[in-house]
Amino acid sequence: MEKVKLNERIRRARVSRGLSLEDVAGRMGDISKQALSKFESGQSAPNSARLLKLAKALEVKPEYFFRQESFALAPLEFRKLAKMPKYRQDQVREQMRDHLERYISLEDCFGASIKVGLTAARSIQVASVEEAEKAAEQLRQDWKVGDDAIANLTDLLENNGFKIVLLDVSDDFDGACAATDDEQHVLISLNAARPGERMRFTAAHELGHWVMDLPASMPEKIKERCCHRFAGAFLFPAAQVRAEFGEIQRSRVHPQELLNAKALYGVSMQVAMYRLKDLGLLSEGGYKALIFTMNTNGWRKSEPGALVAERPRRFESLVFRGLAEEFFTISRAAEFLQLPISALDPKVYGALAHG
Repeated sequence: MEKVKLNERIRRARVSRGLSLEDVAGRMGDISKQALSKFESGQSAPNSARLLKLAKALEVKPEYFFRQESFALAPLEFRKLAKMPKYRQDQVREQMRDHLERYISLEDCFGASIKVGLTAARSIQVASVEEAEKAAEQLRQDWKVGDDAIANLTDLLENNGFKIVLLDVSDDFDGACAATDDEQHVLISLNAARPGERMRFTAAHELGHWVMDLPASMPEKIKERCCHRFAGAFLFPAAQVRAEFGEIQRSRVHPQELLNAKALYGVSMQVAMYRLKDLGLLSEGGYKALIFTMNTNGWRKSEPGALVAERPRRFESLVFRGLAEEFFTISRAAEFLQLPISALDPKVYGALAHG
């Protein structure tokens, strides 16, 4: 935990919105980017009226600027952001930091009564892609999931101590994992615009990064393959793949079989196909034929039968529980949810949340 000054809060708010100093000056209309730069460097401080205008321009609640504490993030968060431009990486990082700060502050209002045990980072040793499959099986056993289909992966993760947030970000982002430097809190962020099956796979992939202890010497490309294998096995266990497609290697699989597996297990048709290949249940010729079919139909980019995205519920539920039990004021609840107080009217909020 670290203390954060006002000037740093202003900078983080701007970065989280992906704005330049010139952009903010343009939104405010009566200030230069040089003056804004002085606010961010701490050379001068805005008065109350200026702070309110800044909050409006940066689309944050004024209370944001007065949060005293923040959390240092472990470097794990950057693994999935390497291909993004630096300013976009910074934007996602600050959005994740902001949500994690609000989430931890919210939990602190309840004390130990809502504490959920978190699976320790790097708790399962994995030295190869094949062992990643066993790691997924082990975690399913630890979480008492068995071989059943996971109806709602987001609920399962939240029930096991993981914090989930959906971000409205650009198309170059699938998801990332951010943890406090003491590894007591971990946040998985997902692109809210992705189809449900892709979001589930990304979440399972990030879960793999968290729980698997991969050798430091392992190339990054192989680490990603391990996490892909873990995600596929966690969502679509080998026993269920064999139950759906048979025990013996096949040379042909109908695309409708993959679509059925997608509906049953919440994985993409491509993930179902890779599971068959990984488990030796589809011949090389059969695999290439499916790839050709998918390419021909444009399914590599846009599959049929897109699943509805899962929506995290725990954060929102805690806010309204705390509000009902008068653990905090309606103003604080609005700050947690990043909404105006007027939006917390039950009729208005229902329209916003489900419209």
